[in-house]
Amino acid sequence: MYAIITKLRGLLFDSGIIKSSEFDIPIINVGNLAVGGSGKTPHIECLIELLHNDYNIATLSRGYGRRTKGFREVEINSTAQESGDEPLQIKLKYPKIKVFVGEDRVEAVTKLLFAEPNIDVILLDDAYQHRAIKAGLNILLTDYKKIFTRDKSMPMGRLRECPDAASRSDLVIVSKCPKLISNSEKEELSKEISNHTNSPILFSTVEYKDFIPSNKEHDINRKIDNILIISGIANPKPMLEYISNKFSASIIEHLEFRDHYNFTIKDIQSFIEKFNTFAGSNNLIVISEKDSVRLKSISKGTAFKSLPIFVLPIGISFIGGNKEFNTIITDYVRENSRNYSIPKD
Repeated sequence: MYAIITKLRGLLFDSGIIKSSEFDIPIINVGNLAVGGSGKTPHIECLIELLHNDYNIATLSRGYGRRTKGFREVEINSTAQESGDEPLQIKLKYPKIKVFVGEDRVEAVTKLLFAEPNIDVILLDDAYQHRAIKAGLNILLTDYKKIFTRDKSMPMGRLRECPDAASRSDLVIVSKCPKLISNSEKEELSKEISNHTNSPILFSTVEYKDFIPSNKEHDINRKIDNILIISGIANPKPMLEYISNKFSASIIEHLEFRDHYNFTIKDIQSFIEKFNTFAGSNNLIVISEKDSVRLKSISKGTAFKSLPIFVLPIGISFIGGNKEFNTIITDYVRENSRNYSIPKD
């Protein structure tokens, strides 16, 4: 039944019975067909890194997990409860770009452009199914371990739309690939995906970056006795594997919460108590970037802030290099922008 409803809705948009709104500005949408994490935020950040020196960028997302409603700008002093964890993460990482949240994407873009008329490019987070707004470039992500071609529509599977919805994409990225994925496997996956879309297909992998200490006094370049990992992300397994391979700690304990989980004071106290049970003096806590955003306000004024906490940031890179991705993005923005600051190679 779910698949029938989404298919009918798509046909209404395709036939023009339900109209999509267009805006005279480059809009890049990063989304997926399945529920759950496919790495949208790191890919949004990759776009920001590529474009922010030459264009005025704004990002717009629903602000999943926030306790507010409607359109609002995310500020440096916002909380995850006000804005959602991922928009706030982006704002803290790139304070000079404009970050907004809003459930109604058409209304939000209209208000955004009224408030910020000098914006050159809008990046939409998770709006592949929001067809009321027509993006100029649709980037479709699919998790390497959960390729959409091998999935089913909800409730039998994880897909929000049938696989043929990939035909709306302008670029498909198979995310979270192993770094040493073979050319033959890439060719096999490309052939499989190409049954549903004519778009270019790229392959990206997760890149873990240097640990960021919560306090400069804390040092990670030493023999570590025990590690407490706290996570509230969609799939913490790769993070656990990376930490386990990097450190030869006696104990690596993991406290796992659901994605976008709003931590409580009671949770903070339990983290402190758990950490204090570790033997040895060289112990640490590791959290993801997204979790650090949610923990920041709730742990303020507690003993948790004084513990040796390290944030593990992630980024992405493309198998075989970023050149093709960069060309697709910059060509689209250059050809559709009022700001022609990026010269053509």
